[in-house]
Amino acid sequence: MNRLLRIFASARLTLGALGFLVVYSILAVWAPNTPLENILGPSPFSAPVFLACVFLLFMCTLSCTWLRTGTVLSLRQGKVPAVHIELRAARHNSLEKFLHEHGFRGKGDTRWRNRPALWAGWLLHVALLVLMVGVVIQLVFHDGGAFEVAVGETVSLAESGIVFDRDPGSIAPSSPPDLRVRLVAFDAHQHQPGFAPDRRSRLQVETPDGSVRDLVLDRAAGARVEGTSLFQAAPTGVALVLELAGGDFRAIHLRTEGERFAAADLTLPGGGQARIMVEAERSFDSRRGSGPLTIRFERDGVETEVSRGDSIEFGNTRAKLVDLVRWSGFTYVRSPGMPAVFTGFTLVLAACVLLIFPSGVAHLDTCDGSVVARLWLTRGSAVMEAAWQRWRGEGTEIATTGPVVPPSRGRKDSSWSHNQ
Repeated sequence: MNRLLRIFASARLTLGALGFLVVYSILAVWAPNTPLENILGPSPFSAPVFLACVFLLFMCTLSCTWLRTGTVLSLRQGKVPAVHIELRAARHNSLEKFLHEHGFRGKGDTRWRNRPALWAGWLLHVALLVLMVGVVIQLVFHDGGAFEVAVGETVSLAESGIVFDRDPGSIAPSSPPDLRVRLVAFDAHQHQPGFAPDRRSRLQVETPDGSVRDLVLDRAAGARVEGTSLFQAAPTGVALVLELAGGDFRAIHLRTEGERFAAADLTLPGGGQARIMVEAERSFDSRRGSGPLTIRFERDGVETEVSRGDSIEFGNTRAKLVDLVRWSGFTYVRSPGMPAVFTGFTLVLAACVLLIFPSGVAHLDTCDGSVVARLWLTRGSAVMEAAWQRWRGEGTEIATTGPVVPPSRGRKDSSWSHNQ
């Protein structure tokens, strides 16, 4: 088991997996509308090869984290690793004072320097693991799409044809969220402090249990309902509200085909095609208002001008033009992996803060009539050796165990030894 962990913790394997992911991600970004799209597919970040490489990188990081856990626990218990430096002195007090002035604290024979910072590297690895888990969850469970609602209109996102441009993950829910959304009011020129004039909406959202929530959305912030986040989108236009026979209402969203012209092609009940056109005196986006509107209904090549309250033949029934209102675009997002992603970034920042502080452990012992301090530091061993040289002056003896560490430049008569 330990051998397998060390294989996965190999720096070459980890760097290889990381390098592949970097190259793959760059190619995936440039793939749309190029021959690469045929190779990587329409969803390259959900492809099996990408997910497999992410899993390999996860296993490498997990193995390294597992091995680091035992090391950090040993350091926390005051055990000095095999590779360390040794400072020798004739008196115990000299070493204690030196260590104290360089940030080592503790009682007995063990001293620690910035003890919490010993977890910095381990915490960084854990943060990367949490980030990778969050990213994978986000990739496979993420769901998002767009929809449009006119003022006074209610739509059910779960119904077919309401949501468009949907981009679900590989194992995301098969249908959009079961929410009924009603647009109560819409302002296309809302001025928010600190923002340019933009859109603002008031919504009523009904959840599957029948409860209704009132929401206010703008371009600066969305709202969250039943695990679904709703956002104000940029598209907007005008919509005709028709009252059909039987008291049913239908909102027809028109698409702008210029600053002052909007139209929609319709398939009428019972068959047949028609076109509704609206022309404004000024731009639909003018802050002074669009001015008087001219509404025309065209069927079978015959164009008729209509006004509010007029009735028209609408396929096999008749419809009354009730009102002309605004419609607005919205988007929804279900992001179950984002809490883990945010947690991972928070842990990364915490680890980076801990990495600022150099940490280490020192153990005092008596050997051959002299006092020896065995030191292990995350960084700064050479600086510590030089400081000890300056502290003790002539006659100082510094030794290292493990691989030979080049001595710092001190006085010519300082003695060095390498303990095997």
